[in-house]
Amino acid sequence: MEKANPKAREYRFFSQKNQKMVCLHSEQALAYARYLEDRLWVAAYDACVPLELTDQIDPWGIRSLYFKTAWVSDFRLVYADGKQAVRELVRLEDLEKQAVIERLELSRRYWMWMAKSHPVEWKVEVVDYKKSL
Repeated sequence: MEKANPKAREYRFFSQKNQKMVCLHSEQALAYARYLEDRLWVAAYDACVPLELTDQIDPWGIRSLYFKTAWVSDFRLVYADGKQAVRELVRLEDLEKQAVIERLELSRRYWMWMAKSHPVEWKVEVVDYKKSL
């Protein structure tokens, strides 16, 4: 999960799976999108999916500033069977940072709140920065 930032560096490529241009904000996300292109169990995916935060999400343990910031989830997947999933990418060494943990928890709470109307599988994907370059 990252801040929604229209000025961020963009990586673009044409997705055969989605039949459209996909815009990503990191080399790790680009590598993950290419991985998704080859997976038969993934019918489609979106990148940089905006979170529409609400006061119904429990703020306990998360900085109040995070609720005033625009965020995007890394990927929303649609499986071949129609089920949906969300994947947040994170480097292993970043899992030791409190700010990263809070952002991931905010994402998890948001998507679990959304899952009340649309079931969603939420997971963290640990990415290796060196392998994605």
